[in-house]
Amino acid sequence: MSIQRSAHGGDIYENQVKYDFSVNTNFLPLAESVREKIAQSVTVMDCYPQYQNVRIRQAIAQTLSLSDSQVLCGNGASELFAAVIHAVRPQKVVIPVPSFSGYEWAAHMVDAEICFVPLREENNFEITDRIQAFLEGAQLLFLASPANPVGNVIGEPVLREILWECQRRNITVILDECFIGFTGKKGYAEWIREFTNLVVVRAFTKLYGIPGIRLGYLIAEEAFCAKVARQLPEWNVSAVAQQAGLAILGNDREKAWNREQYVEETVRCVRQEREFLVGGVKKILGDEITIFPSEANFLLLKTRYPLYESLLARGILIRDCANYRGLGDGYYRIAVKDHAANEILLKILSGVTAHSSLQEPWRHGIFQ
Repeated sequence: MSIQRSAHGGDIYENQVKYDFSVNTNFLPLAESVREKIAQSVTVMDCYPQYQNVRIRQAIAQTLSLSDSQVLCGNGASELFAAVIHAVRPQKVVIPVPSFSGYEWAAHMVDAEICFVPLREENNFEITDRIQAFLEGAQLLFLASPANPVGNVIGEPVLREILWECQRRNITVILDECFIGFTGKKGYAEWIREFTNLVVVRAFTKLYGIPGIRLGYLIAEEAFCAKVARQLPEWNVSAVAQQAGLAILGNDREKAWNREQYVEETVRCVRQEREFLVGGVKKILGDEITIFPSEANFLLLKTRYPLYESLLARGILIRDCANYRGLGDGYYRIAVKDHAANEILLKILSGVTAHSSLQEPWRHGIFQ
């Protein structure tokens, strides 16, 4: 079987996949009433979406106790990264690595010079104030909390110090919080009141498990939102995506849907299943694997065994992180799924450890 690799997870179209552990979306289903409202939105496909996404922006702002003029919606977070880049037009962009490849993609849109800051594996790839040494001449900095593919969060003292220094240097900071909902933490959206250079980006994709419906949003001070809005096409968020967001944000007691309870249950279940996976993988591979601490709904692994090929041959797709800057061969990311799926993964992983394909570990230099 030919192995097809993608720059991202979720490549179920080119591979024969029974269980997709390569994408980090919520395994808890949305309430049936919410799914019905999303499905019903197709009936307005002969109409334009609401101009400037007014209702969904107001709904998002209300959940954050902000003004709707401080919220901007996009066709997923990726469109918003690009729009900010076009608004700022930076000559130099700083990106810690490893991190989501979409940051680099966006920076290339304006031919910016990119300064990659290598994070230290011995520190679990954490963001520290060391990043300030790379800010000279920069106009934009990408950060993420939790970070992809590691799953660690940025501590408040460290982030505050970085933001103050960036504000002093007039550097825009994009803080990607697309996975913050899985951590049980509040995040830093309210900090836009204190730091005018801060742009927080979030998405419905991961937390609510709707990657096929593109809906992201950014939070920033009003003037900056207006500046970024001019870089977006008109009607950039579909009617389906707007309706999906409104259905998710609109609690419905009669239909047994409460968004806050859904998020709380998500945090509890993800934490429980993440611990289950960590224990199971360590029991199977022991000293032959490193699992980096994560607060998100995924785990970064390091091993000398070719897990991607071995698991894909058995219908399980995981994320091969060899194409992440700062990583390379031997790093993999697996999503935290529901208990039944996680048990299947561990059962198959236990079986392939005895397979001949795992008897000849890679002999690349990093594993010598």
